[in-house]
Amino acid sequence: MWLDVSMWTGLRGNFHPFMDIACESPDPPPADAGEWQQWAGSYLAAVAQREAWQAGRYAYRAERRDDGGHPVEVLTRGQWEWSPTTTPG
Repeated sequence: MWLDVSMWTGLRGNFHPFMDIACESPDPPPADAGEWQQWAGSYLAAVAQREAWQAGRYAYRAERRDDGGHPVEVLTRGQWEWSPTTTPG
């Protein structure tokens, strides 16, 4: 599964592609979109902290992809605010 992440840029006034993150699907998988969003927020917080992302607004899409890298199922999508003091979840 993948988290497709875009970063907000104030100069352009929109999101632009930032990073694709390969990750293991949680076991057991979340039951609904709200749980998927909680999982994605926690996962993104861990990656952002580890890789020292700059503070700002990010958009994400959690998805399954085929062998060619094309999305076959979007599990959730949302926007997320990051700052180094953000707590996961």
